[in-house]
Amino acid sequence: MAENDPSHSELASFGEELRREREIRGISLKEISDATKISKRFLEAIERNDHRTLPAPVFTRGFVREYARYLGLNSEEMVTRYNYAAVGDDRIEQSSHLSQLVRPATNEPKGIPRTRIDRNVVLLLAIVIALSLVTWWALRFRRDARAEVAVDTASAVPVRQQHVAPPPSAVQTQTTTGATPGVAAPQPDDLLHLTLDLTDDSWVTLDVDGKTVISDELKRGAHQTFNAHDAFRFKTIGNAGGVAVTINGIRIAPLGKDGKVLHDRVYDRGWLKANAVTTPEGAHTTP
Repeated sequence: MAENDPSHSELASFGEELRREREIRGISLKEISDATKISKRFLEAIERNDHRTLPAPVFTRGFVREYARYLGLNSEEMVTRYNYAAVGDDRIEQSSHLSQLVRPATNEPKGIPRTRIDRNVVLLLAIVIALSLVTWWALRFRRDARAEVAVDTASAVPVRQQHVAPPPSAVQTQTTTGATPGVAAPQPDDLLHLTLDLTDDSWVTLDVDGKTVISDELKRGAHQTFNAHDAFRFKTIGNAGGVAVTINGIRIAPLGKDGKVLHDRVYDRGWLKANAVTTPEGAHTTP
């Protein structure tokens, strides 16, 4: 029963403690939501211990960190307590020290034929593989559909990755400064070009010229490209360490650590002018 599960009761006390600390300070959920840009629905789910309603644990940890920081609590301690409290959630990454918190099964009936166990294992593996294939096909279909539909013919258009040969007069160079490479081939148009490469799962909300083109969880390995006349604005990046951004061939330095939540990052022509230096050969490098 869920009532006898220690991880369930610990998670319940964790959510109730957050709610109690908030009410003691006289702070409403709407105030926290407006300040942190975290959906009020997710904040309510944290307080009522409905962790199945929340997104993947990597995002929930970022929500808990921002929630605790706004209340003036020790954010890292609260994240650690969340990991312990939610150890029974099968979506939580089980590290070596967390796996010790889960009790091993000791009441398995004896005398089960080995052939029966093997058959169950094979059946389980077949189900997992089938679900993985269906998920992969659905994600690929959605990504291809987005690439084929024009978002806005006057402002931003997501495009598939293209290989365009530079004009004979163009010179392409590559310069490394610290840990951030600058890739610099002059663009053949007057648009701003943004490329997203996901090194880990992350929730991304992106506006292009004032129009929202992404508000979804992007999976590791995703690659998307967008064009804009004026500006790109990241309203939210749920896992800054998992997102690599390139603007007009300029690779931006790492946005933050794993689990770090970012809000209102703007990249426009002013940013490009301040961060791109034209060399005598015409190449662009990061300063």
